[in-house]
Amino acid sequence: MELSSSDKERIQHQYDALAKKTLVGEAKSHRRTLAKRAAREVTFSDLSESELAQLFTTDEYESDYFRFQVSGFDVLVKNELLAEALNALPERKRDIILLSYFLDMSDAEIGELLNVVRTTVFRHRKRQPRLAHARQFLGKSFVARCSYLQLNFRGSSKFS
Repeated sequence: MELSSSDKERIQHQYDALAKKTLVGEAKSHRRTLAKRAAREVTFSDLSESELAQLFTTDEYESDYFRFQVSGFDVLVKNELLAEALNALPERKRDIILLSYFLDMSDAEIGELLNVVRTTVFRHRKRQPRLAHARQFLGKSFVARCSYLQLNFRGSSKFS
């Protein structure tokens, strides 16, 4: 059975209407998807410094640090100026400072580890002439030069 020309025209109009309706629906769906994505997306310029810092990692290598051996502990110092100042100190004074400030040990713990009495540790840690020597070595603009001061400690002989 053959369709009349009016039937063919009617079918063609029905198909055109369905195609237009489908395309309009797909366009609306695409615009909705784009709007949802735009609501979730943020440009890099709108991110805070802390949010930006979460988006990348920095490779750190053992060669980036200055290593100090103290009673079986490895203390890694990243700041070159601070490492030079620590190297300028006598060994016992340097060990006490590293154990106290970098490893957060108490005077009693340091004394037990180094086989000295607690008051000796306290005197070495608090002695003003040595601090004056360190200030002289580092200079008055130490804080300005070390705005990017990073200290790191690893409690084993292997760098992880």
